[in-house]
Amino acid sequence: MLQLIKMKKLLGIVVLGLLWCNASLADTNKLWKFEDNYLTAKCFIHEWMSSDNFEDYYLKYGPKVIEAYSNHTKDMSGVQKYDFFFQRIGHYYKKYIPLNETFEASWGGDKLTLTTFLTDCSKKKDFEIDYEKDFYEVVANDKYKDEDLKTKCQLLSPRLVREPKCLDVKTIRYTQVFFPGSMPPDSQYNIYGIYELNNEKIILPLAFDVVIEKKEKKQTKVLRKDFFSWLSSQKDYSNTNQLIWDENFDIYIDKTIPKIEVLLGFTKRKKEALIYSFRAVIGGPPDKLIYSEDRRYLLASACRHGECSSKGLIWFDTKDEKSIGLIKHSFWDELDFSKYEDNQIFIFSSDYLELPSEFISSVSAWMKKNEIVPSKIRFIGSDNAIKEIKFK
Repeated sequence: MLQLIKMKKLLGIVVLGLLWCNASLADTNKLWKFEDNYLTAKCFIHEWMSSDNFEDYYLKYGPKVIEAYSNHTKDMSGVQKYDFFFQRIGHYYKKYIPLNETFEASWGGDKLTLTTFLTDCSKKKDFEIDYEKDFYEVVANDKYKDEDLKTKCQLLSPRLVREPKCLDVKTIRYTQVFFPGSMPPDSQYNIYGIYELNNEKIILPLAFDVVIEKKEKKQTKVLRKDFFSWLSSQKDYSNTNQLIWDENFDIYIDKTIPKIEVLLGFTKRKKEALIYSFRAVIGGPPDKLIYSEDRRYLLASACRHGECSSKGLIWFDTKDEKSIGLIKHSFWDELDFSKYEDNQIFIFSSDYLELPSEFISSVSAWMKKNEIVPSKIRFIGSDNAIKEIKFK
């Protein structure tokens, strides 16, 4: 997680002032300023981690859009239609999505809308971004860098050019920050426009989940050479949370977990790197570390913060210097609630083609303790092939 620079109280007034100005300027460059107002994170309709709000938007407006664009959508899968709707949402205002419409959420008690009023979510003064809460940052979007405002407005929402009047368009990275240890922050790249409607300024999402080229950060930290012997002999950590926050554990799983993308129910409707789902289930309420008597084998387990029915573990053979990970989940390949199936097990390892008996014994005991009867067990081994298996 990014952290703001903390200024030391003992610095001189001049230095303190310079540091404050620099931090403020850095934040201001990332903020969206319109006229005399700075937009806050509250200005931006975004997809919740549960996707509940997007489910309702799609149920409310999606069918008419998909039918109207049937020449484009008739051969699409359900997920493709869903993406077609949200990635081009600016095209549907007025004709298919009324402006400033509010409706009751399907679960009751909440109201949903795609329109936000600038006066309700902006500040007159600039502010420092709090990276420990949900935040946004304005980002460059090369796709529109050579276009003037009028052209961008026409491309992104062709029905909203004259009335309401398009005043500004920007691409932002909206980041949701979760409970420490539960999962990494989740960022969305979306495009929004500011419009004038009945003498009031409103903010509308024009495109969700846009593609922005990102340079991958290179891993510069090196795993300690005695990682497995240290893991076998360490006495400082007694539960999984303590272990996963050790820098060496983080480096190890980043290097070791198979480099594949999966959808297990923790990453909305998109497939994401397996390590993302693993961190989600290994970073919540922890169990005690379980060592074998000779401390050769270690099992570390935990569950997902706020949803302890989703669980994860990692098993180590510290002598052979190998490991196996496991995730208990309820979805596979698509977030389709009609196909919800609890107690699915996904096992993964870059070290094994076949599961060793010691692992099966440890995991069977863990399942019995947690009253888990697997509905399906899938395994991806060092050959990178996913197959369904059964424990003997």
